[in-house]
Amino acid sequence: MKTLKSLILPYLLLIFSMIGCISSLQTQPSPSDVTTATSEVIFTLSTPKSTYISKDTIPIELNIQNGKFDLLVPFVNISIPGAFAQLSVTDSAGNVVEPKHSITAPSSEEIFIEKDGKSVQCIQGLELKAGATQVVSLEDLQKYYQLEKDDYTITLTMGLPVYRDFLKKRHPEIIELEEEIKRIQKVTDAHVSAADKRSAVNDIQEQIDLLEKKHKDIYLPVESLLGKAMLTSNSITLMIE
Repeated sequence: MKTLKSLILPYLLLIFSMIGCISSLQTQPSPSDVTTATSEVIFTLSTPKSTYISKDTIPIELNIQNGKFDLLVPFVNISIPGAFAQLSVTDSAGNVVEPKHSITAPSSEEIFIEKDGKSVQCIQGLELKAGATQVVSLEDLQKYYQLEKDDYTITLTMGLPVYRDFLKKRHPEIIELEEEIKRIQKVTDAHVSAADKRSAVNDIQEQIDLLEKKHKDIYLPVESLLGKAMLTSNSITLMIE
């Protein structure tokens, strides 16, 4: 007699080819006062050297140190080079250096997630935990600015949107695996032992745990925007020889 564990293998192969979607709304306990929530967020710009020549690659790094509140913010604002869209470069005379190519921040792609029978308009988000650090890198400043021999001061400002709630879009494979667990638990066949059922459930739960670790994306309902905080970094000085 085949065990239940061997019988569910075909189901698992089928499950991993199926498509499904579910979401769960969770409320972030961040304060509604965006200014308070972001008052301790620190933006720090840095570069490996203070002196370069005009043909050098000049990498810039933005270190975002969060304060005492968990923050829900758009992924595109603090996770990709577009975070540098509002970079300001001035020369030794205080003149603003116009970029030869703008650093563009892409718009947050909107998706709709079903919740309680309604489609909720969302953007991809990121949960910046209290005390956590997020690092964003710009590979080469010279790609965007033509820097001649001079001294330059670089500063970054950002209007950082903060959201109240997030949705987590559950992976379809997880949904199907959970349904398979429910089916196994309802089996009453006398030829299937309790040990076989436990073993099968444990195997499936391991699959679920691995998928949950792999798929951590969260989405911010557009209507849950609390406000926008204006943040400014330190200034760094570069010398181009």
